[in-house]
Amino acid sequence: MKFSLNVGELEKHTVDFYFNQWTGNLNINVDGRREVDDFRMFSLKLTKEYEFPVGTNERHCIRIEKQRKLLLAGFRPQTYRAYIDDTLVKELGGK
Repeated sequence: MKFSLNVGELEKHTVDFYFNQWTGNLNINVDGRREVDDFRMFSLKLTKEYEFPVGTNERHCIRIEKQRKLLLAGFRPQTYRAYIDDTLVKELGGK
């Protein structure tokens, strides 16, 4: 799953999310700089949250949730939600 978010009005930033469901590699970049580097192959939790600030003068809180199914999660579509300052801005489903 790959998607991008544009963040900010005066101070613009791009947040890029990438998760490979088969290898478990997860990366989140802000303006091309790695913000989150994670490996998600086995987990007891159904929802994993990634939260981080973006911006210096115009600060925003970004939260991305990755929700998996209970059984055979590696073979089933997952749900991804992106929030900017606690407002849902994107919801996607897929691999």
